[in-house]
Amino acid sequence: MAMEVIKPIVSIGPEVSEFAKRKLPDILLNNSKYSEGVYDQALVESFLEVDKILFTEQGAEEIKTIQAERTNNAQRTLFDSMPDKGPDGRGCTANVILFKDGNMYIANAGDSRSILATKGIGIDLSRDHKPEDKKETERIIKAGGYVTNGRVVGNLNLSRALGDLQYKRAAGLKLEEQMITSMPDILKQKLGQDYDFIVMGCDGIYDTLTTKQIVEHFYKEFKEKPDTPLKQLVEEFVDSLVSPDYTLNEGRGCDNMTCILIKFNRK
Repeated sequence: MAMEVIKPIVSIGPEVSEFAKRKLPDILLNNSKYSEGVYDQALVESFLEVDKILFTEQGAEEIKTIQAERTNNAQRTLFDSMPDKGPDGRGCTANVILFKDGNMYIANAGDSRSILATKGIGIDLSRDHKPEDKKETERIIKAGGYVTNGRVVGNLNLSRALGDLQYKRAAGLKLEEQMITSMPDILKQKLGQDYDFIVMGCDGIYDTLTTKQIVEHFYKEFKEKPDTPLKQLVEEFVDSLVSPDYTLNEGRGCDNMTCILIKFNRK
């Protein structure tokens, strides 16, 4: 499919992640499939609905409003210096877990990840969406894009995201067919009595440590610090991953890091 060559806008995403935080829960709860108990389809439609709203004038205005609300002067200076202030150059990954009726529904779009710790081992609950993966590359090329150095049109190093609308304008293609898509993978898994905890994090976490290393770290922390609040354990964990010098380890520990720790209460 012929397509006008994209001149990439530097992509950052705090506004879109805030937009998703505000909108996605209500979008999901109001989805007809959710009311019918078809939770996997409800999650898919809700992820795509976020993009549909971002494509509207209302969505663009809300992104600008969120940007204006930010109080950090350094961040505001950075955002104001960007050539585009709307959803075209703003995007974020989305990794969501819905706990419902004794099951977990894990929805993922992008290279964030959820991992489950059970019986001392770690299990990936989602698959990172990277441009060099065969399925992702095929969609990107079909939508008129290309992959170079592991990046979509030499810019984004992920292949699915909310927002980043500049990559979602190929005429005649559905949102799930665009070179960057918000279409999530869905995994349904029954909750188990032997589940210990879940770690949810963005790629900055998983580019630094493996699933095995992360799980072993928190098992050790729970054993040695049983009364420490989860929030403190997460803060200490993330602090330990930040690189003191980006030249020391090829940039690992220098990417943005977000982490959520969910601990199951045993009855």
